Amino acid sequence: MLAGILLALIGLGDVVRARTGADAHRQRTLTTIAVVVLWAGASAVAWLGLGVPAWSVLVTVVLAAAWIATTAPVRAGTGTADDDHDAPTTRGLLRRSGSWPAVLLALAVAVLLLWGPLPDGTGFVVDWHDGSGLAFVDAVPLAAVVGGVGSALFLVDSANVVVAQALPPGLQRGATTGAEANHLRRRFGRRRRSDADAEQSGDSTVSLKGGRLIGPIERLLLAGFAVAGAFPVVAALIAAKGIVRFPEIRRETTGYQAEYFLIGSLVSWAMAFAAAGMCWLLAHS
Repeated sequence: MLAGILLALIGLGDVVRARTGADAHRQRTLTTIAVVVLWAGASAVAWLGLGVPAWSVLVTVVLAAAWIATTAPVRAGTGTADDDHDAPTTRGLLRRSGSWPAVLLALAVAVLLLWGPLPDGTGFVVDWHDGSGLAFVDAVPLAAVVGGVGSALFLVDSANVVVAQALPPGLQRGATTGAEANHLRRRFGRRRRSDADAEQSGDSTVSLKGGRLIGPIERLLLAGFAVAGAFPVVAALIAAKGIVRFPEIRRETTGYQAEYFLIGSLVSWAMAFAAAGMCWLLAHS
């Protein structure tokens, strides 16, 4: 259950960060306040409603805060919103440090899932679950419900952060500088026409259009159908995405659109199936 709580805290934090601006100190302050309020409410529910020990809740809050401190949110149309992109501050260096936060998070989730302490089984959420009288609620263990909610929140925006970390710097949406664009041209040999037009207009940023909205929907559908055992539907969704994207990739003359699609899709699918596996494990443990 602690793994689900951790994912829920991180998901709530990233949902707020992805939908608030970071251009002014006032906006950052409001974002921080919103995250703290949501985390306080979620922690209270975990402690008083689920019977999770207070020290266990505190551990998940610390881990979630570490995630927020070492990652940058991904906002629609702007890529990784790193406030310190040009300044070599400690926070900026941490947020440009690659995929290690995602790797450590995976390890933390695995440890909490396999060896985390069990709640004491008392609380208002536990009482509601036990006495709901609804067949579909009684059929699902409370730990699986918490894991499902946490996984869903994580797959919305936090998974976009993981995908952005997995992509090479030059392929991150909206995060490509002029020097990185030139490196991409040398790496793949030819320029797209849009790159040349951008260079003539004084803007050499490589803009890759795509799925900040489609990605979360896709992950939620894949995870849901995988938990339900509808694997033919899962295969159909994956095939449909490849068919839809194929004409766009085929028109590419550089190759980095295909690399973006493959890396992003594989990482996104892996997270969806990992979330489904965690929910299945909680439901059958």
